[in-house]
Amino acid sequence: MNERLILMTKRLFLSCVMLSTAHAEWEALPSMPEPNGGFMCGVSNGKIVVVGGTNWEGGKKNWLKAIHAYDLATKAWTKVTELENPVAYGAGMQIGDGFVYLGGSDGKQPVKELSTIRLSELPASTVLTAGGAVGSRYVIAGGTDDALNVAGVQSATHMVEWVSGNWEVSKVADYPGKPFAVAASAVVGDELFVFGGMNYDHAAQQIMNTIESYAFSPAKNVWRKLKPLAVARRGMAAVALDESLIYIAGGFAEEFTTDAFIYDVRRDSYKPAKPLPYAAMVALVKLDGFVYCLGGEDKKQSRTDKFFRIPVAELLK
Repeated sequence: MNERLILMTKRLFLSCVMLSTAHAEWEALPSMPEPNGGFMCGVSNGKIVVVGGTNWEGGKKNWLKAIHAYDLATKAWTKVTELENPVAYGAGMQIGDGFVYLGGSDGKQPVKELSTIRLSELPASTVLTAGGAVGSRYVIAGGTDDALNVAGVQSATHMVEWVSGNWEVSKVADYPGKPFAVAASAVVGDELFVFGGMNYDHAAQQIMNTIESYAFSPAKNVWRKLKPLAVARRGMAAVALDESLIYIAGGFAEEFTTDAFIYDVRRDSYKPAKPLPYAAMVALVKLDGFVYCLGGEDKKQSRTDKFFRIPVAELLK
């Protein structure tokens, strides 16, 4: 083999390695037990937990009851239990190694529950809300009373906390932007950050994606305006990578997308980030140095069971 041919062969090999590495940054994991979107997920006792959700079969929408857990050690999914009633489109919230979900719908009516604890004082607009656990307080903002009632989106914000031996629900400062739903949200420090989502234009009678972004402090009962998104988008997912950076990805603009970016809390700025491994309204969870990407709506009347992970360090590059 002459020197020129050897050099060409080496270049081709290096190109293949670089291409393979680029596509291997997200690691494919065992598929979820079933295609799923609109579920609540988080970490419980070191395992990734998926609660409820929805999928489609033969043109029919199914509302799901199962709670599944993924074990990092065995790399296997198991069914933990089945709820009495289905639930979807609530807000999943993380406190340390504990996970709860708040609100949502059973497919017929809003669910006024904190996990399985009945909270009759919860508003009806707990479906498709933004939310998170800030300290010991559970906060939800926006949303509607039915996933099909896009015209009924709200600006209200509510807080749930344990006071004197009881769970108390209180209405706090309204979200200062237009009534919204299906926004990305994550907690960093003592604030809940909310990005994008959808508004409803009553005059045009149509959904409008938004670039508006705000952060809420439960301690101060104040919302503050953030730099808006570069592109109006709904159905994104967000996860805090550390004490100042939030990874925001996926969702729907003109189509389902893999696009992602990182928001810097301290600088109030965005920068492009590694895209998702597939285009959808996914869920994102951080655990043991990895970000996990789960399921989601990938087409109209469709859900996926895909499951991937990537080292947090890769997203920070």
